[in-house]
Amino acid sequence: MRPHKGPPPKVFFGAAGGILAAVLAGVVVVAVASGGDEGGAAASEPASPVGRPVDSGRSPASYSSSPTTGAYAGIARRATDVKPLTEAESFPGSGEAIAVTEAKATLRLVDHRLDADCANAVWGAALGDELRRGGCTQALRGMYADARRGFALSVTILNLNTSADADRLVEALGNGRGGGFIRPLTDRVATPRSTSRTSSGASPTALPLERFGEGFSMARGLAMGHYAVIAWAQRLDGSGDAGDEALLALLIEGGKAPGVLGRAAAAG
Repeated sequence: MRPHKGPPPKVFFGAAGGILAAVLAGVVVVAVASGGDEGGAAASEPASPVGRPVDSGRSPASYSSSPTTGAYAGIARRATDVKPLTEAESFPGSGEAIAVTEAKATLRLVDHRLDADCANAVWGAALGDELRRGGCTQALRGMYADARRGFALSVTILNLNTSADADRLVEALGNGRGGGFIRPLTDRVATPRSTSRTSSGASPTALPLERFGEGFSMARGLAMGHYAVIAWAQRLDGSGDAGDEALLALLIEGGKAPGVLGRAAAAG
């Protein structure tokens, strides 16, 4: 893991050492040495269609990242994993709800989107340059929420040329000092699926997601072969700190990108 220093008042956290095992649980992946892929865009790759991102946006208070491992050697290059990811792969029906014991919450998929122009999914010119350098061709975003328990989780998958590009991208997200970050899907409203009362005794109400990114939130970037997966978790009231176990658990769940794990398993 590579914690990064970002704009004040960012605070960085250490995720559990066994996070990779948790991410790969239930998925059969043959661990192969990555072979030290240091390449950027392959000569046969088309020019990346990355436009100009918007200039400003929100960032998490806490961010950490991890480079790819040999477990993803089979998908280290897009040249050998040429079929574009689909929304059905990335946000399947079986993955429309995420149960998180530590949060006592079940977050449901409230929105998802696929962009061929990765600039639509981020803010910041520096980050746009990094995506262009890495040959980003797809950005898949999903937003999960539990309005009754007051949690939200943004998951973003970026399709890059190589594992070296993905490593560099997830590290750059923490180095930017205002240089850019993900734009979560906040257009929808998180609506409770139950009319039962909350733990405080109040009746649950629909919560807009437009304030996601205000207050305390934490994010984690994982390079998984030539994909970068960024999970971003928050309590909708903006509370919490770097030791919040519920938010840490949400990040672990958000890193279990089923489409990417499926590609890695098939390649292994």
